[in-house]
Amino acid sequence: MLVKRNTNGYFPSIFDAFFNDVAENNNENSVLFTRPDFNVYETEKEFVVEAAVPGLEKKDFNIEVNDNVLQISSEKEAKEEKKEQKYYYKGFCYGSFKKSYSLPDNVNKDKIVANYENGILTVNIPKEKEAKLTRQIKIA
Repeated sequence: MLVKRNTNGYFPSIFDAFFNDVAENNNENSVLFTRPDFNVYETEKEFVVEAAVPGLEKKDFNIEVNDNVLQISSEKEAKEEKKEQKYYYKGFCYGSFKKSYSLPDNVNKDKIVANYENGILTVNIPKEKEAKLTRQIKIA
């Protein structure tokens, strides 16, 4: 089972790990940038994390695994400048998000793949055939 890691300072309930987190969507970091909605599910062969993030490009994402934690983040800055007759407008927008999930022991971290298509980021996390949880130690 994947477990969501909360980086916002409060400890989530079990429901926050699987459903939209209202408290997380209302913090000051979400100003100017909509936090994506995430789906996390498990099949027989893999875990899948999906994020609805329209308007971004592949280069805007950073996905990494460190100490059994999958971290998905993005940072985007958009600048716009218009000059029309006597009207001058210059605007910019900056936003970022970061989501972390604790990975179970039965995943193959070396074969994690990600795809971004039609505004949906999909991260496929394959399972290993058997979790290496127990190791028998013989007494010499």
